[in-house]
Amino acid sequence: MPGLLQAEILDVPAAVAAMRLHLAVQLAPRRWQSGLRALAAAVESGQELETAVATHQRALPGELRALITEALRVPQPTQFVLQAVSIRRGIQRDWQQFARLMTYPLLLLALTLVVGGLLSYLLMGSTEFSLLGFYESVAMLSSSRELDLIRDQAHAVVGLTVACGWTVLTLLTVRLLGPRWAWGAVVGGMLLIGRPLRWIWLREILQRYQLVMSQGISLHDAAEAVTRSFAHSQQAVAAAAIAQRIAAGVPLGQALSTSLLSDGLSRPALRLLDLRSAELPQALAETAELLGSLTEQRCRGLALLLPTFSIFFIGSLIWATFSIYVLAFMPVVSMFTSLA
Repeated sequence: MPGLLQAEILDVPAAVAAMRLHLAVQLAPRRWQSGLRALAAAVESGQELETAVATHQRALPGELRALITEALRVPQPTQFVLQAVSIRRGIQRDWQQFARLMTYPLLLLALTLVVGGLLSYLLMGSTEFSLLGFYESVAMLSSSRELDLIRDQAHAVVGLTVACGWTVLTLLTVRLLGPRWAWGAVVGGMLLIGRPLRWIWLREILQRYQLVMSQGISLHDAAEAVTRSFAHSQQAVAAAAIAQRIAAGVPLGQALSTSLLSDGLSRPALRLLDLRSAELPQALAETAELLGSLTEQRCRGLALLLPTFSIFFIGSLIWATFSIYVLAFMPVVSMFTSLA
């Protein structure tokens, strides 16, 4: 009986580790869940976490594999994984909020451009033929100006549709075929929408630093650990640049404030981190929370601005199209009015 009790006590850490991995499965992104589930099952069967990771290494996505490999260096690796996945859950929630914000105006704009481009192209041919035939039948020679207006308007709408389609195709190519960091560099540099996206990525870097340093790791070792944990992710280049500055002797706050992810609003808060070096993990958590608040406020502003801009743009496009065709048919209306 004492031997059985001792075996059960020895199995408690493995049970706790498996439970943490199962909790991580519930919080993880969909592409991470199968790999974490396999690790949890392996740990439950009695395997060591290191052995389970080596066995299922090919089934783990690159970003998750880098994170778990770094977790094996800390005293409680499954707790580290659970906390990192929980942080990722919050970042994913911000992404979902931003995606919902952008969906309606982008779909409305895309639908308007497609329908407007097709109608302009079809109406240009039919109207051009009708006006030209009418002007020739009544021996009017001033039809070139009106026909040029119709052609210019139709070509402008079709050209705008093609340009937007080419932009979407380029973004999809970067997303599907380019490296992970390229997508962040392209989208993060866009006007209006780029700033909250950069705050989201910067917030995850801050939270990862806070998580690593809460394990009792020094700043220089934490910078290297954070860089390794972000391998194969969108923040890989930014994390590596921050680690290089820290290795050169730059304080953490200054290294973060000179990152391309920071801007005029977030930079003062990042520099204040250097004044709180004695309580750096807590300061990192508070600064990350501040970035979350800034992201939420900016998303609320965009939720009002983007639909208004889309409606204004769509109304301008419809008004321009209607006005061109009215101007084109004005000579015909004037002629019939004078005859009456």
